[in-house]
Amino acid sequence: MRSIDAEDEGIALAGGVSSDIRIVASPEGRCVIKRALPRLRVEAEWYADPVRSSIEVRALRAIADLIGQAHVPKVLWVDAERHRFAMELIPPRLRNWKEQLMRGEVDLSTARASGRLLGKLHRRSAAAPGLAAEFADTGPFDELRVRPYFARVAERNPALAPTINRVVDELQRSASALVHGDYSPKNLLADGDEIVILDCEVAHWGDARFDIAFCTTHLLLKAFRRDAPSILLLCAALAFLAEYRKAGLDVLDIRFARQLGCLLLARLEGDSPVDYLADVNAGVVKAFATDLLLDPPASVEACLRELAREPR
Repeated sequence: MRSIDAEDEGIALAGGVSSDIRIVASPEGRCVIKRALPRLRVEAEWYADPVRSSIEVRALRAIADLIGQAHVPKVLWVDAERHRFAMELIPPRLRNWKEQLMRGEVDLSTARASGRLLGKLHRRSAAAPGLAAEFADTGPFDELRVRPYFARVAERNPALAPTINRVVDELQRSASALVHGDYSPKNLLADGDEIVILDCEVAHWGDARFDIAFCTTHLLLKAFRRDAPSILLLCAALAFLAEYRKAGLDVLDIRFARQLGCLLLARLEGDSPVDYLADVNAGVVKAFATDLLLDPPASVEACLRELAREPR
């Protein structure tokens, strides 16, 4: 497929924080063009190297090789000079999982499939050591995750800083799999147990715990929203973790619990808080996250089961 030259044609898709994403028409049919932005669309001054676009292209192709092309959009062409590429347009019957959850539509088959797919990605990549060199660049992950999430929360919570710094050190020393880096309901298109994974521009060879904690964070924050179907959302988090445990690496441990605590705090107080923060009981979340950090449980799942039994 030929490259499309116009920067401003097509239908702009909402929700792009780090990229300009558009649906465009071409002689071969409609496709999606994604261009990495040097400055993110957030309130804070947040810059990131747009070279991450080439990382995403390589990651989409690697994930297709590892778990099947059906689970990621196919890359159609690449314009590396302008930090953009085109990919296939996913059929509309696959809907954004975050939007489904925010409407109270909690399909446990989607939660199970998301855990199973992530587990397969981590386990199969761990058995493909050549990927370690291909995805050795952690620069975008540091720019878009470590600094604005972990480092910023440590700055704003000095009493927690030593523990958060320990988590960062563990995170950076534990490289064993291809990590998506943004594995959350926002980046999963779903129809029941059929899932397509999007947005892997911070993919790198790293600690598999991050992806699991990142997705669990978003499921829990949705459960802590006022008037949310909290029990169902906690069940979704448990289903996600149970399927990961079956299919993935043996990393659901105390270090995972600490990362989860950090990420919960980051989405409250970091440079990129969740867009529904006003609906979240932030005090309850912060207390829960602080407990995970300072007194991490051996089993996060047992913690969530207890949480589901508490009156809300």
